[in-house]
Amino acid sequence: MRIKTLGIVLISALSLFTAFYWLTDPARREGEYQNQIKELVAYGEEMFGDVTPGNDHTANCAGCHGKDGTGGPVGDTGRVAPNLHSKSIFEKLKAQNGGSFTQIRLPGDPPDYVNLVIRFGGVVVSGDVNSPMPAWSTEVAGPLTVNQIDALTALVETWALEAGALPDEEVPDTIEAGQKVYVDAGCGSCHGADLSGGFGPSLLNIGNEPVTDLPTPISQLDKLEADYAEDARTFLERWIRDSAVNYNDGAATGMPVHPVGKISASALQALITFLLSLKQ
Repeated sequence: MRIKTLGIVLISALSLFTAFYWLTDPARREGEYQNQIKELVAYGEEMFGDVTPGNDHTANCAGCHGKDGTGGPVGDTGRVAPNLHSKSIFEKLKAQNGGSFTQIRLPGDPPDYVNLVIRFGGVVVSGDVNSPMPAWSTEVAGPLTVNQIDALTALVETWALEAGALPDEEVPDTIEAGQKVYVDAGCGSCHGADLSGGFGPSLLNIGNEPVTDLPTPISQLDKLEADYAEDARTFLERWIRDSAVNYNDGAATGMPVHPVGKISASALQALITFLLSLKQ
């Protein structure tokens, strides 16, 4: 009888333990995930680096993107590194994840936008093999290991989540504000930091006439020129928002789409004000 009773007690205890384990498993896994992210971000901050002389244990991303990752001029090169706290990065990750981005990439997860840019460089963003953003992965003779790139990915995606949680700010419709939008939205990766072109066309005279010598010819070039002549601001809004739909019968033009989630209405107007000020 004692053995039977003991067996019943043991089975009951095991059942209770199993139930408790499964009931608490989501919370436990979330805690493990958060701890792993915390460790990755801490290592990412170390790898991101600062510009302190003699600090060699770093990728020195801060040398271009600034100590806090908010971007700025790159020495006297005339180039401007983008802000890595940008909401546009959040929107790209969200689009890649079916309209939702809440989980920072962990080691072993499939590569995403941020991870690919760090591994293979700015060509991922612009298609320009001469992009100033280098490839960092040892896969392509870069200096960083898989673990180091995973850590930097977690750091940048943490910033992206924080940026995505912030409400859209009203951007003043000024040339200065529009120039900042140009930098933060990464327009310089195709059109050049000085707007003289690169993978994309020069915009230095966009305030006088539309760009018609496009890398990818479009089907509705006459409509493009007519729209510019009628109202250059409205034309630029249509082109920047979705050039393929508005001027190429839905076929890709090489110009990425920029929905409201990527560039807000006020930011777009400031950007256009800046572009229309460019005249040679």
